[in-house]
Amino acid sequence: MTKMRSIPIKHITSLFDINKDIKLICLSGFVFFFGDGLFTFVLPVYIRQLNASPTNVGMLYAVYYLSLGATIIFGGLLADHFDAKKILIMNAFLWVPVPIALVFATNWQQLWLPMLLYGTFFASPALFIYILKSAARGKVMQAFSIWSISTALGYIFSPLIGGTIAYTMGKQTVFALASIFYIGSISPLFFISKQPKRENKVEKTAPQFFRGKVIKSTRLIFICCFFAVTSFSICLLQPFIFQFTHGVYHQTIFSLGVFGTLTSVGWIFFSIGFGKLGDKKSKMDAVIASIIVSIFSFSFIVLIDNFVFLCFASFLSGASNIIIYFMGGVIGCAAPEQSAGRWIAICQACMTFAGVSAPIIGGVLYELSPYLAFWATILILSGLAIIGLSKKL
Repeated sequence: MTKMRSIPIKHITSLFDINKDIKLICLSGFVFFFGDGLFTFVLPVYIRQLNASPTNVGMLYAVYYLSLGATIIFGGLLADHFDAKKILIMNAFLWVPVPIALVFATNWQQLWLPMLLYGTFFASPALFIYILKSAARGKVMQAFSIWSISTALGYIFSPLIGGTIAYTMGKQTVFALASIFYIGSISPLFFISKQPKRENKVEKTAPQFFRGKVIKSTRLIFICCFFAVTSFSICLLQPFIFQFTHGVYHQTIFSLGVFGTLTSVGWIFFSIGFGKLGDKKSKMDAVIASIIVSIFSFSFIVLIDNFVFLCFASFLSGASNIIIYFMGGVIGCAAPEQSAGRWIAICQACMTFAGVSAPIIGGVLYELSPYLAFWATILILSGLAIIGLSKKL
């Protein structure tokens, strides 16, 4: 099974000059996210079936996001002092019990601990640091693109497969299968090398924002704020895109499935293109390009009620998914080497905590008018694009 699943990763990575370790990490990620995609999109529905109210579901996901943010901050300290390989393996084992717990859960109150473990991601800063240090010089953003692509590939078909299995064999079978993929994703991590020394110093051709041995904390804080606001604006809208196309445009469930698949295809396409753009020009250029494409995507969705245009808009919306992956390359190369893990953790935590309140606010706007969340996101992203282009980050 693992060999079969490694084929698409092998073809994609052949487009890039990346080493064996990054390929193994991406293979691990692909297997994990394939298993995760089997159930994660329908998890709220399953929780509701365990006698949970919408408020109860929100409380469980609040625990998930709080765990995510808190453990990422802790992971930043670990990443600067311990071997990333050990951190990655340790964190991966903590996820294995989550789908197993879902198999045996009989009421939603039993999911507090599983959701807490599900949000445990202290390996995230170590993962970004490992990719940063392993990438060949001048290939940093492309290395992060490969990690982004491995995630997208894992999620392309697994929701459909998981839904089919759940319909024919039951949700418990889906969760059991997911746990097997979780376990399988750990195997490649044992074959990666120990954390390498950092090869990617700040490039001499980098913008002024990244020059010099001493980088002021205020500038790094500005980058963190930039990504946090970006995360907030995207999380403000994403939970309501399918609700909008289904409820306002009356698109069928089948059409929503097509839109979801095209979003993942766009995710892969823009990861490849913008990753190379970030290495050839500046790393923030790749982020700004992703933001601009996202603006066009959301504009098409809110303005045009046509299946073909909505398919194109869904393809473009894949660009919004890669911003968090590019964050690692941007902040990792901007921060001093001895504290890169902490700065990556701070930026990730800011993005996570910003995303906690965003869906709530988006829900309020959506209830006032289904169009408000779209225009609010488009307005915020437009402002960020202008700031990014004018400041030349």
